[in-house]
Amino acid sequence: MVKPGSISDQVLTKEAPPVAGPAEHLPWGQRRDWFRPRFKQQPLAGISAEEIEAHFSAMPAYYWERVNLADLVWGLETIHGFLRLVAAPTLPATTPFVSWRQMPQARRTRIMLCTWDRHGLLAKAAAALSAVRLNIIQADVFTRADHVVLDVFSVMDADSGGPASQTRLQEMTFLLDGALSEPPRFASVWACTRHRFLAPLSPLPPRISFDNDASALSTMVRVAAADRLGLLYDILQTLADCGLNITQARIETDDDLAHDIIHVTDAHGQKVLDPLRLEVLRSRIEAALTVKD
Repeated sequence: MVKPGSISDQVLTKEAPPVAGPAEHLPWGQRRDWFRPRFKQQPLAGISAEEIEAHFSAMPAYYWERVNLADLVWGLETIHGFLRLVAAPTLPATTPFVSWRQMPQARRTRIMLCTWDRHGLLAKAAAALSAVRLNIIQADVFTRADHVVLDVFSVMDADSGGPASQTRLQEMTFLLDGALSEPPRFASVWACTRHRFLAPLSPLPPRISFDNDASALSTMVRVAAADRLGLLYDILQTLADCGLNITQARIETDDDLAHDIIHVTDAHGQKVLDPLRLEVLRSRIEAALTVKD
């Protein structure tokens, strides 16, 4: 059992009330500029102006396109918590900081994960969630210019169909910490792959497409597939096994159908332009998600 504060200063609160924000149609730069003066007028307790400015300067454009004021504050607090962990002499640099908020009306829990960027990080996070039977309904991945990652998940208990219990959230954090350790703890590695024996694969192949025109910096991978426990992990792990890095992701589930948009680059930070490599990637994703004959 995880003791509060041993891995992260876990936060368990009720759903925050909606907060007014900038108009959604505004360009990302104008949306960011709408937020900036709010923190000068009402500074966050314990978080320096330099730390806030680093966040405003280092977060990517697509973060500002969708963030609201409540999530911006929560994200700053989560990153501040991670930086405190990194500064602690008794904890390894691989330790993640995890916080969560319950959304009982929406029957789900929102989770924020902050740690250093590394290959396969998102796959390991998805694996830890599926290992404790938390189904990922939505996910956003944001990587700052200083290699700090802020991942936001909306999850639902696969058994009850409601928000995650505190016990499962603590177990997930424990498994994730073990999976990110160097070397990884065996218990975490085993637990994070056992969903393969619990959730049946689909008999129907997923719909997979690639787009090298949508972004100047990355290849967009679109996957539509029947939702199940561990689906996102299987997709992300396949991408990692193919030597690809995830720079951005948007995960949504609607009517038991997952719609995943994942931006990837190769080991050199370039788009994947080779048609043969893309076809190999397509076949490997299909194999990871489909029942074998």
